Amino acid sequence: GKKVWEWTLRLVPAQARPGVAGAGPRAWRTLTAYVRGTVLVALIDAVFIGIGLYFLDVPMAVPLAVFIFLFAFIPLVGAVVSGALAVVVALVTNGVFTALMVLVVVLAVQQIEGHVLQPFILGRAVRVHPLAVVLAVAAGGLTAGIGGAVVAVPLVAVTNTAVGYLRAYSTEQALRSTPEPRGATAYEVAPTPAPGSARDKGEDG
Repeated sequence: GKKVWEWTLRLVPAQARPGVAGAGPRAWRTLTAYVRGTVLVALIDAVFIGIGLYFLDVPMAVPLAVFIFLFAFIPLVGAVVSGALAVVVALVTNGVFTALMVLVVVLAVQQIEGHVLQPFILGRAVRVHPLAVVLAVAAGGLTAGIGGAVVAVPLVAVTNTAVGYLRAYSTEQALRSTPEPRGATAYEVAPTPAPGSARDKGEDG
């Protein structure tokens, strides 16, 4: 991995190489944290909803749990689709009461996911505005279907991390390359002595 990254850096112009060298590892850490967090959240969703389906005697509880796990990788839309499918299966096979109970289980798990798991597990790693998530999922779905919706949010998160670092790096480099003020300019930006200080008294004397 390190040799591949070093070879990739050699393809970048020399002036931009230090910035890219710093942005790349940070973007990779963001992607890794997103994938690990999403897998953990999806696994928790699938396990708890699957347990609920099992105790409610809903047929195909294990396949439905696997379906919920896979669709959890699609932000926002995936949870709605997989939960709706579980409710429909319960309605067709076991009746209205079981379907309502499955709906309660799905909503409870999704509320815990949205308000506890997602902020705690993914909040620090993927700092993307909810509106950006919605737009990214919509654009990815329209462009490349389900696959586009899956990769849209991590792509936006990685881009956000890389661009943020490059912006900060360019600002820091610009400040370092700015010449120090001299003459009248230096006098204008020099700190003003506090009233009553030794320097102020010496000037008054």
